[in-house]
Amino acid sequence: MATHERQPYSGKERKLVIAIDVGTTFSGVSYTLLDPGLVPQIQPVTQFVGQREPRGDSKVPSIVCYSQDGTVVAAGAETDPETNDALAEMDDVITVEWFKLHLRPPHLAPSQEFVLQKLRSFPKNKTPVQVFGDLLRYLFQSTKKYIMDSDSDLSWDSVETNMYFVLSHPNGWEGKQQSQMRKAAIAAGLVDKSEASERISFVSEGEASLHFCLKKHPNLHNERDGILIVDCGGGTIDVSAYAQTIKGRFKEITPPACIFQGSIFVTCRAKEYLKQKLRNSKYGSEDEIEALSSTFDKVNKCTFNGPTTPCYVRVRSRGLKYNDPEFDIQSGRTKIVGTQVASFFEPALQDIIRLINRQCSVSTVTIKTVLLVGGFARSNYLFSRLSSHFIHGVSIIRADTIHLNKAVADGAVSYYLDHYVTSRVSKYSYGISVNVLFNPTDPEHARRENTKLMGADGKYRIPGAFDTILKKDTEVSEETRFRKSYKRLFTLEEFFHWTESTTSLQCYRGEAESPPEWIDLEPDSFHHTCVIKADVTNVKKRLSPRYDGDTIHLYFQFDHDVEMLFGLTELKTYDTWKENGREKRSEAVVVYDD
Repeated sequence: MATHERQPYSGKERKLVIAIDVGTTFSGVSYTLLDPGLVPQIQPVTQFVGQREPRGDSKVPSIVCYSQDGTVVAAGAETDPETNDALAEMDDVITVEWFKLHLRPPHLAPSQEFVLQKLRSFPKNKTPVQVFGDLLRYLFQSTKKYIMDSDSDLSWDSVETNMYFVLSHPNGWEGKQQSQMRKAAIAAGLVDKSEASERISFVSEGEASLHFCLKKHPNLHNERDGILIVDCGGGTIDVSAYAQTIKGRFKEITPPACIFQGSIFVTCRAKEYLKQKLRNSKYGSEDEIEALSSTFDKVNKCTFNGPTTPCYVRVRSRGLKYNDPEFDIQSGRTKIVGTQVASFFEPALQDIIRLINRQCSVSTVTIKTVLLVGGFARSNYLFSRLSSHFIHGVSIIRADTIHLNKAVADGAVSYYLDHYVTSRVSKYSYGISVNVLFNPTDPEHARRENTKLMGADGKYRIPGAFDTILKKDTEVSEETRFRKSYKRLFTLEEFFHWTESTTSLQCYRGEAESPPEWIDLEPDSFHHTCVIKADVTNVKKRLSPRYDGDTIHLYFQFDHDVEMLFGLTELKTYDTWKENGREKRSEAVVVYDD
């Protein structure tokens, strides 16, 4: 039997797995019902609350509408006033979209002012995590209704206590963003807080898309060269490179990339152009420009074929017989020449080409296949430009010409079931800031002598050295444990109040291949990632006081190892120490700043 064929579910209890893909512009859900002895099948949710009829593309807008007091009045498909009469009659509705971009890591912030303006339209009493949770609640309720309507024999009680969720996110999202998404899922009622770590898992959009492509193109399992997945979404472009291992599984071969050049940026550039073109006309009101850009987004963007063909955008306030030559309005539509429309795409195209070239150049495995997924990949112009640019050596393929924008949700379920990727490549270097014993003969120490601190043992140390645990570009298998030994010294008073071990994990995002030895050499390149906490109540009882041989200082010393697993889709960490000669291990709690 081929290694890529899915096996029957071997569990003893029925289980429901739901994958939710909250995109910048659209969201989708897929699921699988696991019954003992049966081969799992992935099903998309094609009917959401508020839709008049099922949609084959399995997507709803990532939009939540609020009243002025922050009450949810509509979400997802309900936010279309053309199908929601009650919403159309409401006044002072606050429409929130693109809220996913609020969760982005600071170093991935989009610089375009028109994007930042959009992000400011936010209810004062709502946080991005709360809005995320409000949409998750709607998507989950829609999913529950869809499943129950689709399977009359299914009792919800039979799966409610054995339900698992996979949440997808852009390649550039990290532990903090995963933590925020988990909080949103708890607030939305998907899981109880006590079970959140067990029942919610995460997968990058790039890795989910790989799983989707492997199911759509089984021949990829026979591909010995590298495969590049380019997920062209609404907000981000996520690029991931993989190669097959000898075991029929896949490994990441370069660090995944993520940029803000999704389809919304094409629409934003069109909106800015229309605003300037019509600024001195009767068509230049804010509402009219918003309507024009919305029409461009829904109608013109994906059907645009090239710079030789102009596009015509419907002017909302004018009939089909209306003409105004001064502003290129013919038959109620304003004309945009093809070269101008092409310019809206150009920044995204150049960045995608740059990312593909970079991934191909740094990969140790030859990449010959580039698979496009995501809603933006439906653009004929985007596809033709990329295909014409990479004529030699690289094949540009659309993974599915019909359902490109449901790749992540389907792929996230496949990730849970099939788990094809067994190793990943670290994007950054990680480590811990440590104090090193002061050596006056060391020039680096002498240079920092004014920063030295006296420890609990009476000895001087220099703070701010960086001890690397994991170096960037390292291939990390899921089983690989990275471990470093540390010691913590306490005065008697400090020891009295000590109840938990806390370790601050730092990330180096600089350009150097290896992090500098001292953080102050590149202070802007080091960033706090999280705090690793472990309960040490039992350890404390067994530690004895020490006296330094040369001083009268009484102190306590905690010798421990920090052990981390970076090869999973979510960081796992442990604290280990010795008790009576035997190693003890505590699964630590990873805490991210809000």
